[in-house]
Amino acid sequence: MTSTTDKSDFKPALLVVDMQEDFCPPNGSLAVAGGRDIAVPINELLSLPFVLKVATRDWHPANHISFASSHLPPNNKAFESSVSIQNPSNQGEQRTIPIWPSHCVEKTPGAEIIPEIDVSKIDIIVDKGRDERLEMFSGFADVFGGKTSTAASHDLAELLTSSFVTHVFTVGLAGDHCVKCTALDANKEGFETVVVAEAVKSVDRGPSGWVEELENAGVRVVQLHGPEVARHTNRISRHVANMVSSKGKPTDPKLREEAKEDVKQMPNKDGGGKGQMAAWKAGKISQEYEKRGGGYENEPGSANEPTKGAPKPKSDDKKQKEVKEDGGEEEKEDKPKANSGKKATAKKADSKPKAPKKEKKPPAEGTRKSSRVSNKRSADAQEEQPAAKKAKNGKK
Repeated sequence: MTSTTDKSDFKPALLVVDMQEDFCPPNGSLAVAGGRDIAVPINELLSLPFVLKVATRDWHPANHISFASSHLPPNNKAFESSVSIQNPSNQGEQRTIPIWPSHCVEKTPGAEIIPEIDVSKIDIIVDKGRDERLEMFSGFADVFGGKTSTAASHDLAELLTSSFVTHVFTVGLAGDHCVKCTALDANKEGFETVVVAEAVKSVDRGPSGWVEELENAGVRVVQLHGPEVARHTNRISRHVANMVSSKGKPTDPKLREEAKEDVKQMPNKDGGGKGQMAAWKAGKISQEYEKRGGGYENEPGSANEPTKGAPKPKSDDKKQKEVKEDGGEEEKEDKPKANSGKKATAKKADSKPKAPKKEKKPPAEGTRKSSRVSNKRSADAQEEQPAAKKAKNGKK
């Protein structure tokens, strides 16, 4: 399957090839010197927002045709002997393959991805070499170019195409075998392909032979901090720069502050600078940006762009406790800030000292006596009223 994605776009995928226990020291049966060390740059790449991140695994049956234990002497010496195999789909087609020690047998510890690799950031794992009759170095196809479900768990080219991938970054083990074959096949499938030098180790420490083979086929070997990786960084930086501009701020203040810091650490135009990889923290901003459909509050053209003159949403009123004069407490709701001026005025007015009340003068002695006489007459009149009523009722 050939990629038909528009090459003017840039949607890269990361392929992590065969980072398994049997290919790494100290206990791997087919260990590549320094194989475990490249987990650090691979994890750096895994932290970046690639469109798709795929890991491949050799996943062989115990009787795989490439194992020395599957052949009789004298043609069963690992690293020395070779064997001719036939294409199950075309008996007339043959290939000669090298013989290896038993390695990456399915469901054994040696077949597992090393713990130094952050597998939580890998989207999918492709198991290859599952057919005992076929050798399969590449993650795309067996040595005959076949793509069968018996040989691999997934069609890698279809996975990439369905995700609209345009570029493939290849890393892992071993550079002169599975990484090389995977990169060459990615290029054949129509993806622009590179191999990241710092994230690859080879059985043969001299890379000149296989690197030349890659470059002759149109596959470039690039640097981790080179312009090819920086191109992806700069794509993300445009999202971040837009979001931290005055017209495109994220709604979350924490994300906004992180984005500002990321922009400071962005690489320069030619991809240099120590802070380049730190800039990839912007990936979480970009993912949030895409999750929201490219729409952040205040971003022109977004669904979240506020209408001019629209009132700002009011926050929930908070309750405060106010102490009464008698020592009790009562709940009081905050009034809008717009009334704060009135409050201050009221408080200011209350704070002014009040004029002292005039004391009432006691009445004169004559007045007191007449008042007592009047009160006594009123009381006597009230007592006479019930007696008069009783007398009236008696006449009836």
